[in-house]
This record gives sequence, structure tokens and C-alpha cells, in this order.
Amino acid sequence: MLETRAVDDVADVLRDEITSGRFAAGSRLPPERQLAARFEVNRGTVRAALSRLAAEGLLSVRQGSGYQVRDYRRSGTLDLLPALVVGRTKEEQLEVARDLLAVRRQLATLVLERLFALEVDALAPIEDAVAAFTVAAGSGDVARVAAADLDVLAALLAATRSPVLQLCASPVANVLAELPELRDAIYAEPATNVVAYRALLAALAAPPSERPPAASIANLLAARDASTLTRLAS
Repeated sequence: MLETRAVDDVADVLRDEITSGRFAAGSRLPPERQLAARFEVNRGTVRAALSRLAAEGLLSVRQGSGYQVRDYRRSGTLDLLPALVVGRTKEEQLEVARDLLAVRRQLATLVLERLFALEVDALAPIEDAVAAFTVAAGSGDVARVAAADLDVLAALLAATRSPVLQLCASPVANVLAELPELRDAIYAEPATNVVAYRALLAALAAPPSERPPAASIANLLAARDASTLTRLAS
């Protein structure tokens, strides 16, 4: 039976080497036997790790030709983003964080535009999620706050009735919550999130003609993201 920890370790090292450019796109990895000797594991463990990386879009496999490195920027998924942050320089981490937050703002604007254009007739799930977030915000537990924030997002996305927005926004939010340093910077002042969510609830409860433009809320998000990046850089 393969040791899961050993498979994880081999996959983590090779993933980092691929995303950092040590193994360039189009190049071939060393044969399994060489990798097994390098990591001091059996070939079954190496094969399991390589299969995982292939499933992540990092490698392609051709019978008799071994494993070829793919361009992860074209074939990878959002699940690779943590690998682009862990172990990188502060400047590289900030660049990834800046882009992630910008994508989140754009998606948030689309969600708000959709919600403000609808007659949201079922605010209860959103209200319940915001209430739970308010409790979490006072707990001092950042992981709990992040989880509660994801629940608010899920309720907002469900209200849009748009599977496209749900499929696009949820992975970005999940990645943000999984990066400890970025998560801590985002939720350093959760009370401000509570204020923003209450204002959003009030806007959704108002008639469409009285709701603020989605862009105005996006500007507030931009200011908060700037503060987050400042905390990360310090």
C-alpha cells in the first residue's frame, strides 16, 4: 500500500519545480526510476505522484515517451495558485495576491449587478449567513471568519441564480481562504466586513430604483484590497 504522505511529498516538490520553471514547459521529467532514487521511494509512489500532477494539468503522459511538462498557465486550474505563493519571494506573493484580489473584485461587481437587477425575494438565507458571520467576526478565530465569509458568498451566489457566476466565483474565494497569510490580511478587521454586509442587506431590501450602483461598492472593495496588500507587504 502506498504511503499517502510520501506521495504528497513527491508531488509537492515536483509541482513546485514545474511552477517555478525548473522544469520548463515542453521538457520531459526524468524517468520514474531516477525520481524514485532521488526521493528514496519506490516507483509506485512516484507513479502515483506523477498521476496526480497529470490530473492537475501539469504533465502529459505518452506511452513509451514518459512524462512531458505542460504549460500550467494554459492547462492548469485555480487549485495551483497556492503553489505559486508558498515558498516564493515576498514580491512574487504580492503579485499573485494583487491579481487574485482584482479578479475577486470584478466577480463581486458582476454578482452585485446581477443581484441589484433582480427582485431578491428570499433574503433569509443571506441574512442568516451574515448573522453567522457577525458572530464569527467576534470570535477572534480567523479560520472561522473565513469559513463564515464563504457561507455568505455562497448565499449571495445562490440568490443570483447564475450557475456561471457560482462556478467562477467560488473557486477564487476558496483559494483566497486557503492561503494563510493572505487570509489573515483579508480578515484582519472583520468588523468592517460586518458593516459592509449589513449595508448590502439594506440595499437588497430596498426597491431597485433606490439601490446604489454596484460600482460604488466595488470602489469600497478596492480600498479594502489596497489595505490588505499593505498589510501583506509589511
